[in-house]
Amino acid sequence: MARAIAVVVSVGVGSSASAQPLPPRETADLLPAGQFQVGVFNPLRVGLRHVELELHPLTALVAPHVDARFWLRSPAHPGAVRVSGVVGLGVPTGAWHLAQPFGLSGDIVPSCKVSVHEPTLAKWCDRPGILLVPKVALWMSRGAFVRDGHERGTLTVRAEFTKGFALTGETAKSLDAWAPVTVQFAPFLGQWRTEFRVGYDHAILDWLRLRGELGVYFIGRPKDDPLSPLFVSGYAGVDVRTSAHTRVTLGAMAWNADTHRRVVTTDAEGFASVSYARSNQVWPTVDFLLRY
Repeated sequence: MARAIAVVVSVGVGSSASAQPLPPRETADLLPAGQFQVGVFNPLRVGLRHVELELHPLTALVAPHVDARFWLRSPAHPGAVRVSGVVGLGVPTGAWHLAQPFGLSGDIVPSCKVSVHEPTLAKWCDRPGILLVPKVALWMSRGAFVRDGHERGTLTVRAEFTKGFALTGETAKSLDAWAPVTVQFAPFLGQWRTEFRVGYDHAILDWLRLRGELGVYFIGRPKDDPLSPLFVSGYAGVDVRTSAHTRVTLGAMAWNADTHRRVVTTDAEGFASVSYARSNQVWPTVDFLLRY
């Protein structure tokens, strides 16, 4: 492992003299026309004239969606405030109802075997129907520590609202899976999701960037759902350039959410009481990005 990291770092150092400084990620900036960026876990972004299109290959089979980003205020000079807007539309596919491994029905989405033997009871199954999932978002970025015409640091604020509207069938309850999965797919179950994120990306060297982000999410829950709709996330990691067109990202993401965790306490007289507590989850993150 140490040898692999050393190779990555040496390649990044070797290419830093001939390449431009590594650009920041997840800002309000649009990709120039004719460029694209894609990762294993990061979405595919394609720059067109006056607009950028985005979709996520990993979720395309289950929850395909396309986002279009456009300038509301383009940068006049390095360090200037820029603002972009996003509109998107998604439609969940039949993979919600297919058994694993090619679908999600089972461990993630509840299955409904009663409907196989009694079709009239299918409406009581806790599974989503056909939905439309529109999205609107606003991104604002501002540069800091401008040097030689390049921003060394970039602060980005993001606000987004997504809601699923059922065209057929019933909307399902929350997945109650891992926190990032629950938040990601909530709108595709007919719920709404509001998120606010603040991130800062700083260039330590031309080939090395440090990134941090805090996020707050709210998802809609049925009235009889006792879980809290609040999710909180934090990310810290680094981006290392491996060539003029590629980078590796390494980091960790922490989530705080209500996951039915119970805490049993015993008083001095020996009586036990049960209370609910929020859970903390930490997920390592790694990705390989290509931008060309």
